[in-house]
Amino acid sequence: MMSRRPLRAIVRKRLQRMLREVLDQYASVREELQHRRYGELAEGLEALREQLKAQQAAAEALTAEVAPLRGEMATIRAELGAVRGELTGFEVRARRDLHYAAEVAAAAESAAFSRAKLPLAPAFPHPDETLRYSVGLVAVPGCALEFGVGGGHTLRLMVEMLPDRRVVGFDVFTGLPEPWRTGFPAGVFAQEELPDVPGADLVVGLFEDVLPGFLAENEGPVAYLHLDADLYSSTKAVLDLVGPRLMAGSVVLFDEYFNYPGWQDGEHRAWAEYVEQTGLTFDYAGYTYDHEQVIVVVIAHPGSRP
Repeated sequence: MMSRRPLRAIVRKRLQRMLREVLDQYASVREELQHRRYGELAEGLEALREQLKAQQAAAEALTAEVAPLRGEMATIRAELGAVRGELTGFEVRARRDLHYAAEVAAAAESAAFSRAKLPLAPAFPHPDETLRYSVGLVAVPGCALEFGVGGGHTLRLMVEMLPDRRVVGFDVFTGLPEPWRTGFPAGVFAQEELPDVPGADLVVGLFEDVLPGFLAENEGPVAYLHLDADLYSSTKAVLDLVGPRLMAGSVVLFDEYFNYPGWQDGEHRAWAEYVEQTGLTFDYAGYTYDHEQVIVVVIAHPGSRP
């Protein structure tokens, strides 16, 4: 029969071994759970890192898209500021700018004149178009004269469109001999040198001084007359001297006929007086709707002496 002491020792050893086994299993399970948890945490952290990278890339892309928008917004703000300034300026002009009010009144008067006198006449947006159309109306023999050459632009157009006619330009080339209107004092339009206009003759001097001699040496009708004389006095001098050379079919282009403050006392007045004095009849044949040019074509001229 085994004694109690050895039996207790054996039981104690077995219990200790079983406890170690249980502890080892617990430790193993715990370690496995920790590894699994660490793995899950690592995967979650990596996913968060990837999400963060994607969000950073999206933020950078958005920043790149916003950058030009900021520039555009700055431009829009500047444009709005400019518009606000223009509106303020317009409001001030409409309320108290005398020059602006005079221009508006002249435009209204000219519009009424065009409705009354030129209701069916063709209208053009640019003076060059009006000139080209007027030259195209020339269908009678005679020379082409321009009074007020300046830099020679319109005289060159005349030469281009009238290659088989004599084209002559008259100008003093020292500017207007007297003040015309606000902003156009005596001497304005002066040229430093004579313009080069191949195909055209230039006659230098005041119209009333040079025309008598020119007309005495050059007979024949005037088929096309471009009056860019600006002043009433200069226009009247040309019409008094050259007017008798106009005949039925002659075309006259006035460069400053209407649509500016005081237009009724300029080229328009000189033409109206000449028509009344001579009994000449004519048709209005065209105009520039946002400038000052008017075309007339002579129907009959009792005082014509070509």
